Amino acid sequence: MNRLITIILVAVSLSHGVVQGVDFESLMTAGNSAYEQGEFEQAIAEYEKILNADGVSTALHYNLGCAYFNQKSYGKAILHFEKARQLSPRDVDVLHNLRFSKLFLKDRFELPESMPLVVWFNEFRQSFSLAELRLWELIMFSILILGIISYRLLQSRSAGRVILIATYIVGILFLLSAGWLGDRILSLEDQRAVLLVKKANVSSAPLVGSGTLFVIHEGTSAEILNTTDSWYEIRLPDGKTGWIMHEAVGIY
Repeated sequence: MNRLITIILVAVSLSHGVVQGVDFESLMTAGNSAYEQGEFEQAIAEYEKILNADGVSTALHYNLGCAYFNQKSYGKAILHFEKARQLSPRDVDVLHNLRFSKLFLKDRFELPESMPLVVWFNEFRQSFSLAELRLWELIMFSILILGIISYRLLQSRSAGRVILIATYIVGILFLLSAGWLGDRILSLEDQRAVLLVKKANVSSAPLVGSGTLFVIHEGTSAEILNTTDSWYEIRLPDGKTGWIMHEAVGIY
């Protein structure tokens, strides 16, 4: 299903490109050709044209991540691998390249080791994309309605009891899928920032000239706590907080 969702997203992007007069497929082909020839800057330019025309797909962000990685722009590589992961959370290539890119980061955080069950649960709840969960919820809802109708028609027969039990089970699965979908939507609303420049000062206040609390380096990711017109308040994995200017980071 993961590959199916990716194909659907690419198809939607391509059809949207026709509406805007942008040939996404040709741009992607040109970008891929430039990438294969080692012309990473040209490949990035072609891929960015698709992004600027609101084209979205796992393949696009993955290719951009690879191109930026080959230019040693690890912050931008991680940004696009993260965006690709949001669209296809179980894509093996995306996950591998994301982990590999983070090996080149300068900042390291010593964090307490989580319980294996907690780690597994957090990974599992993020393992399906928003599109997949919406599709699953629609399927469960359709089966639920079909079960209710079937029970109403056959409740006086022996099959009615079986249908009723099956409908209850589907109803529970539908509620669970709805809760899972809601959790996924909320998690995507919690935006994160990744530093795109070589290093940046994290300030004590959203004001130019305010004191520097600490310095972070390219590729470091942080949770966004608050935002102003020009600043983000961020929290690092080790709990440190501070303010950084918009242009220094990318959002995913």
